[in-house]
Amino acid sequence: MTASTVAEEPAVPEPDEAKETLTSGIAALAPFAYPSAGPLALSALLAVLAALLGLVPYWAVYKVAVVLATDQSTDGLWSLGAIALGSVLARFLLSGVSTYIAHGAAFEIQYRLRLTIAEHLARVPLGYVNKRRSGELKKVMADDVERLELFLAHAIPDLTTALVTFLALFGWMLWVDWRLALAAFALVLPAFAAIAYAMRRSGHHTSEYKTTQGLMNAAIVELVRGMPVVKIFNRAEDQVRGTEQVIARYVDVVKRYSLEFLPFGTAFYVLLGSNVLLILPVGGWLWTSGSITTEVFLFFLIIGLGALSSLVALLFLFANLSHIASGGTLVTELLAQSALSDNTAEPREPEDATLRFADVSFRYDSSWALRSVSFVARPGTLTAVVGASGSGKSTIAALTGRFWDPQMGQVEIGGVSLPDIAPDTLYRQVSLVLQEAFLFDDTVLGNLRLARPDASHEQIQDAARRAQIHDRIEALPKGYDTPLGEHGVRLSGGERQRLTIARAILADTPIIVLDEATAFVDPENETLLQAAISALVEGKTVLMIAHRLSTVAGADQILVM
Repeated sequence: MTASTVAEEPAVPEPDEAKETLTSGIAALAPFAYPSAGPLALSALLAVLAALLGLVPYWAVYKVAVVLATDQSTDGLWSLGAIALGSVLARFLLSGVSTYIAHGAAFEIQYRLRLTIAEHLARVPLGYVNKRRSGELKKVMADDVERLELFLAHAIPDLTTALVTFLALFGWMLWVDWRLALAAFALVLPAFAAIAYAMRRSGHHTSEYKTTQGLMNAAIVELVRGMPVVKIFNRAEDQVRGTEQVIARYVDVVKRYSLEFLPFGTAFYVLLGSNVLLILPVGGWLWTSGSITTEVFLFFLIIGLGALSSLVALLFLFANLSHIASGGTLVTELLAQSALSDNTAEPREPEDATLRFADVSFRYDSSWALRSVSFVARPGTLTAVVGASGSGKSTIAALTGRFWDPQMGQVEIGGVSLPDIAPDTLYRQVSLVLQEAFLFDDTVLGNLRLARPDASHEQIQDAARRAQIHDRIEALPKGYDTPLGEHGVRLSGGERQRLTIARAILADTPIIVLDEATAFVDPENETLLQAAISALVEGKTVLMIAHRLSTVAGADQILVM
């Protein structure tokens, strides 16, 4: 075997971002709506009907005005009032049902999408996850997916409603009088020109907004998680000031975006609400010249006032659509990240639990972590890997678990290269106990059953005893049913490590990788833990990563990096 020297894993630089536009953002969002196209279409239809019913009271008021202006019989006024009241009630009913259906579909899509992202993250190289701060991934999985609700539950129905209502009213008014129809809708084009300019003028902030929001989330998460260290070294003021600067940068971006959008966004709103300024003089001139009747003039004065109300409702949507689309683009980029390649269309079964590194070279970025590493670890033996920090020990563990694939050479189990082994088969072959013990916010029993959901209570207790953690579990308030809290906060570092070892014992895989698994074990329990690990060797392949030679004195072979 060839020794290697490597620095700590370098951060992988972010790829250059492609130019993002509103069109590309919406194109990125559209595929998420396809699985629930039926419910969303029904929601849009009901929203359109509700919007059209919202015009009925205007029509009723127009009819009442005609009756009063022309001294007609008032016998039908009560009927007009009843129609107006019925249309209002029906409108709210249809609008409520539409909202319920749209939100139900949106939440279902969010649920499926979050599961898809989580499953995809489990298949991508671990380096893709490690090079991103937890706040950034949280932003994509929580915030950006959450923004899709605005698009799926609001944008689609609102856009459909606005378009259909606009076309229906325009056609109706053209049929009544084309000249006043043109006057009523003359400000639509200038209004949309204003909102388009507002979005184009402020749109260059989208990328900066996306970046600063991710940095702000990451900084806040980091501050909260690192608070014990901050307090120990009395650096709270410095850390809070650093987080405050990141938040201030985010606020500055949002402020500049708003100030650039606001003038022309306001113009959009004002123009759509000002069509009466054209209807009144044009209609007055046509009426005084005898070109239109009083009924037609009243029709445009009353119906025309509400003709563009559905378009005014789009102001909020346009103001936020670039950010919504940005979230869809980020989700799409994450899902487009290449997963680990495999050849599992025709998977192969390992012949045994022999682990073999064949001329393996691997690098995280520009620095090589391993160069031409070759060794064989056979069943029933313990292979120790020792060396200085940064020499590539943990990289060997990670490649064994197929967190990455090597750039050169092969990692094999039972004579089969890892990409040729189906993932389910691979993880029935290998258990890893990593240097940093991770426990979920669940009970002791729940954390142990991750390794083997069908394990009996007796099997779980036996694994805990062999890992020297059973007595400590029994001392907890509810024993094995005790919630451990976030990251297993109820247990000490050594206890958490022993619990993860129990989890690996319970999995009973033929290959076990212990990456500094004994790092946090107190001296009085180290001998007992070594005895438990020795009991695993029979019929198994054990790969132990360690700093101290005393830890691996009983190993069958020791590889020095």
